[in-house]
Amino acid sequence: MAKTELLGVVVTLLAVIPDERGQVMHFLRSTDAHFRKFGEVYFSCVYPGVTKGWKIHSASWSNLTVPVGRVKIVLHDLRDGSPTKGQFQEVYLGDSRHALLTIPPGIAYAWRNLVPETAVIANCATEAWSPDESKNLPFSEIVYAW
Repeated sequence: MAKTELLGVVVTLLAVIPDERGQVMHFLRSTDAHFRKFGEVYFSCVYPGVTKGWKIHSASWSNLTVPVGRVKIVLHDLRDGSPTKGQFQEVYLGDSRHALLTIPPGIAYAWRNLVPETAVIANCATEAWSPDESKNLPFSEIVYAW
């Protein structure tokens, strides 16, 4: 199964500013060139070895980062007319790679915790959650070899 970069998906490395007290980890600012708008922020916790997904949005852009732990995020392009439709992309985020993953609407995503502690995923979405805009798809709908 080929893994590619999906059209419109962007990975932006983020600043980590450490000092003797700890560190500050940037996520998303309204002044960032890639900032679109604010809808809501939520945190998803995933237990060790667990996979959560598939989730897809029809209008909302997702802006994901992993401030705690390490996860593998798999994206699958379901957009009609996209040159990358049907393809997958894998992105690793967390302790070893502090980055922002921007996902356009129409791309399904799922993630798996790769560490022996609970991982935390933060999403700054461009739309507030709505049952008409967000869907969870069964794992059987998108076959992927984790």
